[in-house]
Amino acid sequence: RIATSPIGMPLDKLQSVLELIIVVSDAMRAHRAIAEHCNILHRDISAGNFLFRRMMDGTVKGMLIDFDHAIDCENLDAMPQNEHIGTLNFMSVNNLEGNSNRRTELDDWEALIYVLVWLGTFGLNGMPKHDSDIDEHKRIAGAKINYWVDGKTLKDIASYKRGDLDSSSSFKSILNQFDIRVDRINVLVGLLSMMRNILIDNAGCSEDGRGANMKQPFNHGNCESSASKVTPGSLSPLSIFALLVEWQEAMNTPMIDPFKVRADMAPTIAKELLAMLEDAAECCRELLNKAGTESNEPNATN
Repeated sequence: RIATSPIGMPLDKLQSVLELIIVVSDAMRAHRAIAEHCNILHRDISAGNFLFRRMMDGTVKGMLIDFDHAIDCENLDAMPQNEHIGTLNFMSVNNLEGNSNRRTELDDWEALIYVLVWLGTFGLNGMPKHDSDIDEHKRIAGAKINYWVDGKTLKDIASYKRGDLDSSSSFKSILNQFDIRVDRINVLVGLLSMMRNILIDNAGCSEDGRGANMKQPFNHGNCESSASKVTPGSLSPLSIFALLVEWQEAMNTPMIDPFKVRADMAPTIAKELLAMLEDAAECCRELLNKAGTESNEPNATN
């Protein structure tokens, strides 16, 4: 079905960060339900595919639109792996690389993180809030996430995103570029930190499924490498040879991709992400209600 008349407003018409979180929570609740009950994967989470309506009481309700690229999750094997679906800024690592990893709803949740980071960096209207055009251009050029669109190739952009997500410290360096003059921007920072932790470093995953960068099997896992026990003068020539053999075998072993490992836990991780997002949205509603109540209270001098 195609809706030909407006059914909502774009995100740049929202009045606050708190409303943004509420709208996104509503939309992703629908996303989770459609994935769980209809086996449909959206595949094009972007800032332009979220709309909202302002209700009579002033509250906002969010919705997810544009299922043009949606596919049946039960027929993922029929999907060409080299397809690059969606908006460049918000494409998942798997999507950018066109790799053989199974596509799941985690790709869409990853894209949501990029959407919120983009808005946190450049503002709800897609542009930074600075005093002059010169400041504006400097901010865009200096933003780390500028490489999400300016990479030479799609794989270059994927590599940047892997590095950005790999650790909490690397991700924090991006969040630190948010415009602190935006009211309640700290709420968005906290939300994104939690989302990244659940998606990338989920406690239910094995070590192989944590992080974002490709891993050498030689350096992690349950089998502790003998290299970690090496001290000066502790190895005989024979031991050195054995260590070199171990290293060579590891180098010939395919790298481990955490995104591939996490795909097996996609429904569980998605449920955790939605639960956390809904909790955050509820807190935002309470903050907005409190602010509205205080603004309606009569002046103490009256």
